Amino acid sequence: MSDPGEASLYSYYNEYLQKINLSRIRVACVLGIFFVPLFSILDLFIAPDYFSRFLLFRLACSLVIVILFGFTFTPAGEKIVTIIGVFVPILISGTISLMVRYHQGYESPYYAGLNLIILAVTFLYVWDLRLTAAICLAIFGSYIVPVFLYDDITRPDILINNSAFLLTTAIIGLTSAYFVSKLRYQEFESLHKLDVSQKALQASHEKLRELSELKNEFFADISHELRTPLAIIRGEAEVSLRGKDKAVGVYKEALHYIVEMSEQMNQLVSDLLFLARSESGTVTIEKKRMSLIQVLNKACREGRGLADEKGIPLHYSEDKGENFVIEGDQVRLIQLFLIILDNAVKYSNKGGEIQVSSCRQGDRVKVAVMDKGVGIPEEDIPHIFDRFYRTSNTNRMGSKGTGLGLAIAKWIVEAHDGKIIVDSTVNKGTEMMVYLPLPNTERG
Repeated sequence: MSDPGEASLYSYYNEYLQKINLSRIRVACVLGIFFVPLFSILDLFIAPDYFSRFLLFRLACSLVIVILFGFTFTPAGEKIVTIIGVFVPILISGTISLMVRYHQGYESPYYAGLNLIILAVTFLYVWDLRLTAAICLAIFGSYIVPVFLYDDITRPDILINNSAFLLTTAIIGLTSAYFVSKLRYQEFESLHKLDVSQKALQASHEKLRELSELKNEFFADISHELRTPLAIIRGEAEVSLRGKDKAVGVYKEALHYIVEMSEQMNQLVSDLLFLARSESGTVTIEKKRMSLIQVLNKACREGRGLADEKGIPLHYSEDKGENFVIEGDQVRLIQLFLIILDNAVKYSNKGGEIQVSSCRQGDRVKVAVMDKGVGIPEEDIPHIFDRFYRTSNTNRMGSKGTGLGLAIAKWIVEAHDGKIIVDSTVNKGTEMMVYLPLPNTERG
């Protein structure tokens, strides 16, 4: 059982057997309580002189079994049910062997009762074969050991005959128990695999249901995101068409809205196409060795154009002693950092500040983009990389966007075997940290 999966299966099988044996041991107790006193009828014919004494033995044995039977229904009894299961046949066989001692010793026909106990143990219990064999050996020992200790063997033929029948009964019973045990394990294994398959099927069904809900939400979000700019474009166009004597500035303002909404729709469609292609595996990531500082300089140069419009200074602090060489797709990495910078600008108030920095951390390089903006509420942080998710601060800042940027950023980072982490405090600012692996030759 070197395979962990097989070891786990055997563990489940033992738990399964524990439950079965609990009921089987209770059945054994009931049989013992009923048959041990009942066989006193035979005492009237086989050993009438010992009837009273043997009846006392039988009743005492049954009384102990009754106590053990009741104990199996307690939590403590369930824990030691195996011990109870071992003790019951040993107790009964001990009682029979005691009667054998009183009645003719090894020549007594009472030895036949031990055959019944062996058959009951091997056919009724579902135990490990070694434990069952040990019980059978103990039952046989209860007959043969006193013979050599106390009897004068004058009829070895009877001793050999009785011993042969006891051992043969044990061998037949153990053989049957072995094959029944294998069949039971195969049955359990099939049931376990069926149960695992059913759970996997149920999990798949649940996953499909979740995906169906996400799909519906996705299309609802797309419809909403497209309908809003389309409504504005149509409204502005209709106003322009109906207007006859309006000033040129009014028409220019309407056209400005139309262009702005068209750009927003174009960005939304572009983002959707990117995500769709990324999921289908058609987005190619061409990794080449490049200077990360050059990538950040290009991204910051473009980002400053956005920051300058809001009067927000953007600074890049590079580690002068490092010129990080990474393996990646330059176009996608610039896109990644532009998305992060764009968010930093959107959610910063005029007079704020954005700081970009890079440094080595073990076998990775860390790029941090820190702003002093409105921050992200704690409850929103786990969802900011979800598609179309907009934080509660979005409306307050009047921010416009597709809600897909950070989802794209996360995909790009993971496509480069990196990770992105967010640390934010409301009204204090946000820090986006991107970790990218360094090639082996660049690691210290």
